[in-house]
Amino acid sequence: MALNRNHSEGGGVIVNNSESILMTYDHIEITFSDIEPMPDAFKGTKKGSVFLTPYRVIFVSKGKDAMQSFMMPFYLLKDCEIKQPVFGANYIKGTVKAEAGGM
Repeated sequence: MALNRNHSEGGGVIVNNSESILMTYDHIEITFSDIEPMPDAFKGTKKGSVFLTPYRVIFVSKGKDAMQSFMMPFYLLKDCEIKQPVFGANYIKGTVKAEAGGM
């Protein structure tokens, strides 16, 4: 995972030359829990867009926030579940492991 390395100043996303964007979703909310200690960049609910590539998921937030972008490679995602509550929006819940030397 990487924090604040995959966004441009104009609010777009930065991908490698060998990557392509498969899907984009706007109006996404992301929250983090079970982090001890919780860094300021991960506190609260973040709103923005998600970009799906063949190798990873990239979240780019809207507005000025300590977290401008968050990248999750598929091989670091564990225990993912798709939740479809009767009342409320659908969501994905899972665990992202930090890479050695990452945050």
